[in-house]
Amino acid sequence: MSSQTLTPPTSEESLPRTAPAEDRTRPAPPRQTIGLSPVDRDEPVGEFSYRPVPVIAPVSVFLGLCGIIGLFNMVGLGIGLAGLVLGTMATLRIRGSNGEYSGQWLAMTGAVVSLVFLASGSALHAYTIATEVPDGFQRINFTRDISKKGFVDEDGETTIHPDVRVLDGQPIFLKGYMYPERQTNGLTEFVLVKDNLQCCFGGQPQLTDMMTVTMDKGMTVDFTTEQVSVAGIFRARAPQQSGALQTVYKIEASYFTPSKTSF
Repeated sequence: MSSQTLTPPTSEESLPRTAPAEDRTRPAPPRQTIGLSPVDRDEPVGEFSYRPVPVIAPVSVFLGLCGIIGLFNMVGLGIGLAGLVLGTMATLRIRGSNGEYSGQWLAMTGAVVSLVFLASGSALHAYTIATEVPDGFQRINFTRDISKKGFVDEDGETTIHPDVRVLDGQPIFLKGYMYPERQTNGLTEFVLVKDNLQCCFGGQPQLTDMMTVTMDKGMTVDFTTEQVSVAGIFRARAPQQSGALQTVYKIEASYFTPSKTSF
């Protein structure tokens, strides 16, 4: 038999085969992030991203809901306006925060609800004010047009202010409060004062702050602590010295109703 010589493997053949250099430098496949937001992809597993809500956002919603008061009282219009301003401010702050704040829908809801009640209340009160004065009567403000005018001295005597004197015999419409007296039902005459401080805390009102209201024949009214509206012919006479509760001004009233607005 012929002998065969075994050749030992070379050094290259004895070494394990390795991947080409280009395989070793190939980047690893990206991590699966299906369904995650950009903020979530940067956060460690098990954590969440919290973005605060500006405090004025929920406050605007609260004020917006309270703005329903504006449908019944003009003071509520201010509440609706405040809610609209805060809701708008919150919306702009959230939009300009580059994702730092959340709650945009909350802020927008507060602004919209506030706007709805503000607009509705304003329209309702504007309509009421425009239609509450009976035809043929002039709106007069008790405090501004009568009470604050006071009296004047003419030839050494105290008399009616000229601005009030021109109203004598004119059909006017004004608002005030009934001065409490013993009789409360079926009144044919009562004293009207300019505000409820005088009628509710006692004491005799100033002559310029009150007037006698005499209802037309067959008309009676009941006492109320609420503001009332009266329309009739205005009368004015010179003040006289007397310790009794008397009035300088008088209205021969043909119209009486609880006030729909405080304007």
